[in-house]
Amino acid sequence: MALGISAYTLFSVHDAIIKTIIHVLPAVQILFVRSIVIVCLCMIFGRSTMFARLWASSNRGMILGRGLLTLAAWVMYYSAGRELQLAEMTTLYYFAPVLTTVLAVIFLKERLTLARIGAASIGFFGVVVAADPTGFTLSLPVMLVLLAALSWSIAMIFMRTISRSDSAIVQVFGQNVIHAVAMGTVSLPFWQGMGIGEIAFCIAAGLVGGLAQFILVESAKLVPASVLGTVEYGALIWAFVFGFLFWNEVPMSNVYVGAALVIAAGMMLAWTEHRSRREQMRR
Repeated sequence: MALGISAYTLFSVHDAIIKTIIHVLPAVQILFVRSIVIVCLCMIFGRSTMFARLWASSNRGMILGRGLLTLAAWVMYYSAGRELQLAEMTTLYYFAPVLTTVLAVIFLKERLTLARIGAASIGFFGVVVAADPTGFTLSLPVMLVLLAALSWSIAMIFMRTISRSDSAIVQVFGQNVIHAVAMGTVSLPFWQGMGIGEIAFCIAAGLVGGLAQFILVESAKLVPASVLGTVEYGALIWAFVFGFLFWNEVPMSNVYVGAALVIAAGMMLAWTEHRSRREQMRR
């Protein structure tokens, strides 16, 4: 769970980096450069065996599917970033943990405990409170973020399944090869010149995003998808912090109430899962 929290914290930093340049460069171009950086990192650490290990995987089809799902999720999510505040984007996107919990029960046959149901419910309610839904309209950017949440939830189920047999670096490498090829092709007609600042931000997004992806896959090997999805709520707090620090977005009082509920949900889940594991070890 600590790995999951670390991964989603890094994803929040990653999102803030991309939102900084999303008004300057097309989302597809940013994702292409970021994916190239991550592929290069995997090649450095995995060396020349990366392509052979990916090809030898029995989960090639599932890795391809997960790559396309996460690609669709990120393109929709960051495209909406032109119109929505970071806090709004993150809040809407956190419908994903609820979907992940439901899908994990259906497809992975994970046990739906009362603690997991309660944590997901409290966390989502906290997100709703923080979002102040009366201020939202069902616009195209909002729909894009909700569709991104659905795509991410399905990708999480794929990741949990793949993690049973493939290493984290193979998953990260395969996913970003798919992203690089797809985004490299799509971004050509929209390509814009980049200054040193834009290049630096794209490289930073690749470094932070690559590390976050690796840690997330490692955490998926250790905890159920339903638990990992609920841990995702903790990163909501960073969205409001970064929004205030970098874009002067001042949270309303409802944000603090919602954040408190989110933290409570995470602490409750961590305590119950820890107690459950201790009881299993005693047996």
